[in-house]
Amino acid sequence: MDYQLPSMADPFTWVSYTILGILVGLSQAGGIGGGPIISPVMMVLLGCPSKKAIWNTYIMLLGGSLGNFIRLGKERTANGSAPLINYQLVQITLPLLLAGAILGVATGKWLPKLLIVIFLFGILLTVFLKTKSLYTKTRSKEMNEHLIPVELKELSIQNQSTHSKELNIIKEKDGRLYPTEPLTEISLTVLIIIVVTLLKGSGAVPSILGIDYCGLGFHFLNIVIFGIACYNVYRYRKFISKDEEYKQSIGYDFSDGKMSAVFDITVKSSLYAGFLGGLVGLGGGVVLTPLWLETGINPPRAAASATFTVLFTSSISVFIIALSGGYQFEEFIILGLVSSFGSYLVAGVLKHIVQKYQRESILIQVLLGVIAFGLIILPFQSIKDVYQNPLGAIQFGHLC
Repeated sequence: MDYQLPSMADPFTWVSYTILGILVGLSQAGGIGGGPIISPVMMVLLGCPSKKAIWNTYIMLLGGSLGNFIRLGKERTANGSAPLINYQLVQITLPLLLAGAILGVATGKWLPKLLIVIFLFGILLTVFLKTKSLYTKTRSKEMNEHLIPVELKELSIQNQSTHSKELNIIKEKDGRLYPTEPLTEISLTVLIIIVVTLLKGSGAVPSILGIDYCGLGFHFLNIVIFGIACYNVYRYRKFISKDEEYKQSIGYDFSDGKMSAVFDITVKSSLYAGFLGGLVGLGGGVVLTPLWLETGINPPRAAASATFTVLFTSSISVFIIALSGGYQFEEFIILGLVSSFGSYLVAGVLKHIVQKYQRESILIQVLLGVIAFGLIILPFQSIKDVYQNPLGAIQFGHLC
């Protein structure tokens, strides 16, 4: 493509990048990637063609999630017993999230664009209404907690037992900011997806094995990806069940909740979120963050964990597009820095506001605001696309 980013000598370019940086930061802080929201704004402010805007949005999501991780990766939960990002939650989410995206991408290529936009609007509206209801409940709970005096809880002093050493080892392991096991599993999942993608090829990148795009071998390797994802989920389920059973036997304090309590709903929703991500360009956080909030995970941890998944989903998209020659070095530097700084600074400001007012519901407000912005801008951009290419908006495509 011969598109060039606007000149940095133009003052409006700096204004545009500031708006985009703040928007990425707010999207990340709210627990969503923000792709469908950022790309239309990029088209308006930077004059990107639609396809180029989507490609450049992946850079901004990668940079934004990286900036968010640099800030939140150092944070701990309120009781200080674990990192703010729930790496184990991300670990069980990622395999089917990435596998579901394959099916979503294929379906998105087949369905008419107008139908996809209507579907996207319906999803955003449903999530907005659900999140609004959740915000009302959370805010009401916060107000009651401020009005009702906190009762002293009965303290129980445990006698030293033979389990003390095991408990201390587990607590130390769970308290690590960067736990080795889940991060290794997450890295391997992403690496496997990248390797299989190179083996099977894509529309933009030919297979290194010479497999025909959309041929029998191509579809077989897609099935392999699903098989690997399902096998990993099966392994995680067995490990978590055995691990929690052992912890319970030695008196472990599950104050941050049991992973088994959210395992099934997270696995099912990760496949759904991946499918929607591939179909309409939604980040998995749009589906996962409200879901995790409903299960009782507090807003800062739900948002931090959801946006951490974006770091990997967006990196795969950037990798594939970069291989096809879809990016220029200048785009990586400028858009990456804008989104990284935007997310880092916004995350810091919101952390200060939440701590100052003791209101975690502020993060849900941010999520509502970003989704509402998407609901406003999406119809206008869609009308413009239909006007420019009315026939293309209603035509069915191909699965590949």
